Amino acid sequence: MEKFKLDPKFIISIGTIVVVMAGFYYTTSYRLDSLEKKVEQLEGNNEAIIRLEERLKIVQAKTDEIYKYIISSNNSINN
Repeated sequence: MEKFKLDPKFIISIGTIVVVMAGFYYTTSYRLDSLEKKVEQLEGNNEAIIRLEERLKIVQAKTDEIYKYIISSNNSINN
């Protein structure tokens, strides 16, 4: 029976490939985690912007009412 011999160059090549693949995996995993956190933060900001827009609409409606009241009182004073 022939004995199986491992060539050191072959072992180094396989080790290098394994290390590169592991580094790629961990780097990609880290980058994806970072992107997910940023997306969650942006979603939170988006919700805050929506709430602010709703409040702005309410303030605009109230200022429109005040403006109409001021105009109507000026018209009644002038007449």
